[in-house]
Amino acid sequence: MKQVSKTARALAPAIALVLAGTLMGFAQEAEHESIGRGWPMADQNGADKVVGAGKGMAFGTRETLELIASAPAGEVPEGVEPLPVDLFTSKDFYADEALWSDPRYFRCNSGIALESMWGAYGQSVIGETADTAPWGYCDRDYARENIVSPYGFATAKEHYEALLAETEAKGGPTVYTRENMPPDWDGRYNKSGENWWYMRINQVPTILSLLTPEYQKRTVQMHYHQAHTNAAQWQSQYCWPEGFMRRFHEYSTRDHQLLVTPDMVQWITGVADNFLTQIFVGREFNEEGVVPRLGQDVARWYGETIGFWDEDALITWTSNVQGWTTHNAFEHSSQMQTVEIYTPIKDEAGVLTGIRHEAIFYDPEALVEPVRMVRDLVKTSSLRENDPYMFVECLQTIFPIDGIATPLTPGQAYDATATDWYGRPWAQIWEEYHEEGMTRPEVGEGLFGF
Repeated sequence: MKQVSKTARALAPAIALVLAGTLMGFAQEAEHESIGRGWPMADQNGADKVVGAGKGMAFGTRETLELIASAPAGEVPEGVEPLPVDLFTSKDFYADEALWSDPRYFRCNSGIALESMWGAYGQSVIGETADTAPWGYCDRDYARENIVSPYGFATAKEHYEALLAETEAKGGPTVYTRENMPPDWDGRYNKSGENWWYMRINQVPTILSLLTPEYQKRTVQMHYHQAHTNAAQWQSQYCWPEGFMRRFHEYSTRDHQLLVTPDMVQWITGVADNFLTQIFVGREFNEEGVVPRLGQDVARWYGETIGFWDEDALITWTSNVQGWTTHNAFEHSSQMQTVEIYTPIKDEAGVLTGIRHEAIFYDPEALVEPVRMVRDLVKTSSLRENDPYMFVECLQTIFPIDGIATPLTPGQAYDATATDWYGRPWAQIWEEYHEEGMTRPEVGEGLFGF
């Protein structure tokens, strides 16, 4: 790793400054052992922070189907003055851009609540028309400062190389071989706890404030057609790819199967699609293309990943990701890159019980600043137990007929248009069938001054 080592040496003065107390304009607090990983964050358990209205499993329970809302259809929460027009009464959400920064425009509903209005995750909470939508809780939110990255790095490359230099300063990275095997993490894992990316504990304007103007517009377009038009265009409905960011979402994966070797660490999981993450230990990216990459200069659905070990912590950098969308959250671009840190969680006896997964997302096209997600993956069994991984082959039975996801029976004919995979196919459907007469503004300054 000669090239990376040179970079690390070049960063040494910066590392020294970090250890002394500063890097890129922010103070290094004494309790932080690393310059770029493991910093504490607010409690992500959102049990008492549910923002949006809904029923049933959209809010964590299959048994409870009573309405969770601050005000049902036809009523307004006490002390809240509704806007003259909102997402549920608007005929042209583009024309309402000045209102997007107000939670009342979405009736204080979270992203997952907007997605589930018509019964996506249980029972419908809306009447026959969109204007009957109930209200969420305007006094609840997950703060923006708990979502943005605390580390101050501008790019994934800077972040990864700083962590590598920090590790080299301690005598690393740790090199494992067949004779000196890496930590025994092999097994099956399940997600645990709440996560802001589930879009249950967030007001929509808080999420919009993270996005560039173009991606703000795309996000409101999605919410409008899911909550108002009732014309969701989910990737799994049509057996389309799920995309890189979908692997972090709530209902997108079953158990995660992990296999660790000296040269590669591999995660595989899935529900409607297979999610494969291969971490190539000790390799370097080719940086001659549009973005850093390992293979050809062609974006990959789940990107390409390199990494190194700092003793029993695995630090990775993912690049070359295909831009796509995650329904009820927001789209990401092909500029998306991540730095991810996997740290073992052990009980008092030193037995591995799980892995803490910290991910920092860099996307200069979609995000106004990097964001961070921390989640725990709880080990449930070894690879010797339970059934083998259930590989997914998605067989399409639902088709976008006249802009509506429609189930068809075998042998039933329909008119089809070839999918433009790289032209936001979900948006093409909305714009062709559901936006006649709307005004699509040019990208301007956008919300929140960005």
